[in-house]
Amino acid sequence: MKCPKCGNENQSDAVFCDQCGQRLAQPVTPLPEAVSADQPTAQAGTCTRCGGVNTPGELFCGECGAPLEGPAPEAAAVAAAPAVMQPVVEPVALACPRCGAQAEPDDAFCAKCGAALAAASTTETGQPTATVNEQTAEPAPAEPSVAPAPVLSPEASQSLGEPEAAPSAPSECPSCGAHVAPEDAFCDFCGAALVGPAAATVTSSAPAASSATPAKAETGMPPAQPADLTATAAITAPTPVGPHLLVPDSGATIALSGPGEVLVGREDPFSNTFPDVDLTPHGGEAGGVSRRHFKITVGEGQFAIQDLNSTNATWLNRTRLQPGLPVALHDGDEIRAGKVKLVFRAG
Repeated sequence: MKCPKCGNENQSDAVFCDQCGQRLAQPVTPLPEAVSADQPTAQAGTCTRCGGVNTPGELFCGECGAPLEGPAPEAAAVAAAPAVMQPVVEPVALACPRCGAQAEPDDAFCAKCGAALAAASTTETGQPTATVNEQTAEPAPAEPSVAPAPVLSPEASQSLGEPEAAPSAPSECPSCGAHVAPEDAFCDFCGAALVGPAAATVTSSAPAASSATPAKAETGMPPAQPADLTATAAITAPTPVGPHLLVPDSGATIALSGPGEVLVGREDPFSNTFPDVDLTPHGGEAGGVSRRHFKITVGEGQFAIQDLNSTNATWLNRTRLQPGLPVALHDGDEIRAGKVKLVFRAG
């Protein structure tokens, strides 16, 4: 096999030239004569740049390295569309409506009696009418009628009593006029109860609710007599107390025994600490109350408070007290032991 580059003669099965290393063109194997039309045949790739013949299946030319184009796909056989069969129209034999003689389809008049055949031809050659088996259609079930919703007149709408809005909590103390929060039950400055208006509103609304209740059927039992409100009020009325501490968060009242000093703190059996007023049930442990937090001196109409070097301090009307220094205490003063809030009442 001769090298196309240097002209050196090489063996017939050589792939590259022994002298220059040029790739040698391989002889093309003749294709078999009988090839199925359904199977694709491999074609020798001819380079479009240098004209070199390459082995079938090569993607690049062995001479110049140019990409080879793949064999063109064979055109798929297009299935022939099935021929549409036209209906064969057979000529309809015409008969004369007058004499009954046979006539040709294109005859307009009878050859024997001369009667016109146009009407008969039109009737006989007309398109057949499809016969429909008529069935008695069952009537559809009638939908149940829905009665329209009654429309209330404006007078009737107003007669339906709308629920009254809940009374808003007072923003000022009715006793001293200090500003209070809506969720407070007692005034922080004077200790007055702030739930009076709400209770009055509930009491006043009770007769209206009872009047709206329909009367029950009369029975042989006598009607129940109303309870004596005077006796009830006398039982529920709080008894007057002396000097005491009010816990606004729970509404509890803690009496202060006197005269003398009253120790306020948190009970601790391990350290043998038992104060006169134990704030443990009122959030003392979580509020940071010391075992010996502060003391109140109860005299004849005079009161004083003194911080006992507590861990979280004692506050009087938002002012921190100096440990060991007594300060005068007045009715309605706010005391804070750690996070526990108290209100002092002189009586």
